[in-house]
Amino acid sequence: MTTTETYVGIDVSKDRLDLAVLEEKRIKQYTNTARGINKLVKEMKELKPALIVVEVTGGYERAVVNALFEEGLRVARVSGYRARQYARAKGLLAKTDPLDAMNLADYGKHVQPRMYEAKSEQGQCLSGKLARRRQLGEMVKAEKNRLRLVYGDIGASIERVIEFLQVELKQLDEEIRAYLDNEPEWLEQEQLLRSVKAVGPVTAATLLAELPELGKLDGKQIASLVGLAPINQDSGKRSRYRKTGKGRPSVRNVLYMATLVACRYNPVIKAQYENLLKRGKVKKVAITACMRKLLVILNAMVRDQEPFRYAAVS
Repeated sequence: MTTTETYVGIDVSKDRLDLAVLEEKRIKQYTNTARGINKLVKEMKELKPALIVVEVTGGYERAVVNALFEEGLRVARVSGYRARQYARAKGLLAKTDPLDAMNLADYGKHVQPRMYEAKSEQGQCLSGKLARRRQLGEMVKAEKNRLRLVYGDIGASIERVIEFLQVELKQLDEEIRAYLDNEPEWLEQEQLLRSVKAVGPVTAATLLAELPELGKLDGKQIASLVGLAPINQDSGKRSRYRKTGKGRPSVRNVLYMATLVACRYNPVIKAQYENLLKRGKVKKVAITACMRKLLVILNAMVRDQEPFRYAAVS
């Protein structure tokens, strides 16, 4: 697709889409409905911009981003925090939806954020099931915490709720299992990922659904994307503690649980974990480093379509 050097920003709210064309200093508004999105996409196909930058707004941006992507337009999703910091760096303190849209367009031109990669329809469906599973797990945890603090016969009510939630969790696990079994390509990739000791069905399904970039980026890029790349905070002679964060918490959470198991049963991860402890690293730092190593191994496996082999990675 031939593109012009035109950059577009879209500020998203529940009911409205504010669109700014940077080079023309033009602002337009559309309703955040199927009809409004269709109209916006049609105009963008005629304009053929070099990049369309859309602000992440709690899911309200999902429909317009997918519609733009499906039409072959170059689109990127960026967090409102990063866009706001960019505006402040330019000295722009005022904040309105049209100004934010124009700032997003300028951000796209000068920062060139990573292109959006849409999940497949199967991936979106599986993501929904996994998100619901996380919600049910959180509710079970909350009810169990309440059970420890109640007095009298209130506990019976809480126990009934826990029992119901656990039945729902079991049913959802069965649905996820059936979904993977009915998708030959996904089943093959799941078996590949599970050739690593400590990677279970939930971890494998989460990686497949929530991390479609797995196997398409190098080790540093995939670690940064998930939020496992340590960030330097040095200045002059002062060297501050390096932290990880941001990224994709749903992926990071399942990797954490898998790494706890791997530190005991996976020979490669166990060896690294014990070595880090011998070097004086605290357990939290050692586990984070092992999470990063596990992710890099899984990324290489998917890239090469090769199962885990101890001799190959030791």
